[in-house]
Amino acid sequence: MTALMIGVPFVVTARLGRLWFDAAAPGTPDPVELARMVTEKAQAMVESAIAVNLAVTRITIDAAAAAVRGRIRNSQRDADVLLSAALRPYATRVTANRKRLSH
Repeated sequence: MTALMIGVPFVVTARLGRLWFDAAAPGTPDPVELARMVTEKAQAMVESAIAVNLAVTRITIDAAAAAVRGRIRNSQRDADVLLSAALRPYATRVTANRKRLSH
């Protein structure tokens, strides 16, 4: 979560600055960076969906196993586990973009 809070403003500012300079000097856009902006979001979305599905499956299996054993499962952290699974792919990309764009 911290990686997103710190990295997102930097990445957005760096990319908007590049887009602004590309608009000011037509003919010099960076097609790789433009394509990366789109494809990385789609990849992160798919990875996030898979991670959330896996986390839900793990939670469901744990709940079923606890029920079979006659125990009550502590589910207080389930929302944190799901949120972390959903945001991890985005945080990974933001951190990588921050490092790459800062050079």
